[in-house]
Amino acid sequence: MKPLLLVGLVLVALSSGCGKKGDPRAPELATPQPISGLSARAERAGIVLTWNRPTEYVDGTAIKDLASFVIFRKDIAPNCPECPVAYRQLTTVGVEDRDKFVKQKRYRYVDDQALPKMTYRYRVSSQLLDGSLSAPSNEVEVVRGP
Repeated sequence: MKPLLLVGLVLVALSSGCGKKGDPRAPELATPQPISGLSARAERAGIVLTWNRPTEYVDGTAIKDLASFVIFRKDIAPNCPECPVAYRQLTTVGVEDRDKFVKQKRYRYVDDQALPKMTYRYRVSSQLLDGSLSAPSNEVEVVRGP
């Protein structure tokens, strides 16, 4: 009788479910939609970047694990504006309201390290808690004033 009881318990355990929460998604669909509203302007304090918070993944579902925004900058040489230059990571702006009901819709960052009379190009990517990045935003180019 004990082996039959053991077999019964194993069958119950196997048929009770696997804990599946939903259909699996391809990793490329589980990244945030790219930011499309990046803008930049030169001010006395530096170059001010502003952008809208993405609200959906590429597959259209609501974002639940947005962790930060990664800002990339490219320094454009005045004597060679067409020379190929790679973007470098400038900084990361954290998302502080992930668990709150009301979420910040627009973000702002001031690049106070930008030098006068220099041209810079920026783009921003959203970053999830697992470290994955969205595709980059639109690019913006700005000259820091005198």
